[in-house]
Amino acid sequence: MDEIKTMRLYGTTSAEGAVTIKGTRSVLGELVAVQWIDGDLADGVGFTLSTINTEAANNLLVVANANSDKMYYPKEIPHKTEDGAALTATSGGDRVFPIMDGIPQLAITSGGDSKSGGCILFFRE
Repeated sequence: MDEIKTMRLYGTTSAEGAVTIKGTRSVLGELVAVQWIDGDLADGVGFTLSTINTEAANNLLVVANANSDKMYYPKEIPHKTEDGAALTATSGGDRVFPIMDGIPQLAITSGGDSKSGGCILFFRE
């Protein structure tokens, strides 16, 4: 699980300003970074990046007002093994990469009529 791979999720919004873009294949690995490409999307655009599989959807990154190109490095807080409580920075809670398990999906909202944008995922399998 050393080599970083990429997947591009890019699309054009409907008249309502929304689009959902599905990845080209299922991924089982760690999400390392997300490069947001604003394109010509309207200001105030929001997006949710998730993975979809038969078990459950898993949100990896949710952003409101993604108005310019940007790199995101999402991390999650781990949990204690004995009771499932979330750790904190003072209790050994180093953040971990989110797990991608399924087909990546990008849902863009409030992007404007017929505007284009999206992201590039950087992940390890």
